[in-house]
Amino acid sequence: MTVLRQASYANQAAASTASAVVPLRGLPARIMLSEPVRAWRTAVVDRLNELVALAVGWNGYGAPPVSFENAHFAMRMLEATCGPDAPAPQIVPGPSGDLQIEWRLPRGDVELHVRGPNDVLAYRETPLLLNGEEIHLTIDFAIVAGWVKELAEPLGAAAAAAA
Repeated sequence: MTVLRQASYANQAAASTASAVVPLRGLPARIMLSEPVRAWRTAVVDRLNELVALAVGWNGYGAPPVSFENAHFAMRMLEATCGPDAPAPQIVPGPSGDLQIEWRLPRGDVELHVRGPNDVLAYRETPLLLNGEEIHLTIDFAIVAGWVKELAEPLGAAAAAAA
């Protein structure tokens, strides 16, 4: 069983969330678990599991693996900011148990440096923002949701919508 995924429901594209009833060990109670269905979810969970399982020194300089806390926070942040059809990001480990989430799309780039839970440096660059824009985020990632949605639109969609 993987670290972040007890059950994956990513293939149930017809629903916006998937649920499972799980019995609690030794108790007569049950708990309902629910996960949003996203096209990118399985790839992201698999990648985060790889990064959490890295050996100490994976970079040749003694770097620790990505911390479970950072991976878990990154997954929850992505579920809150990326729609079901958002493009899957690239995710790379950092040298301090941190990680970077990146989208490189024709309309621009978005980078999220997850230094720790509630400690994210967000950066975007577009043809109109050649020097980029960087902000520090803690709990409100609505701006990132807008960035990813904007960059994922087809190149002619904004002009067609304005006409």
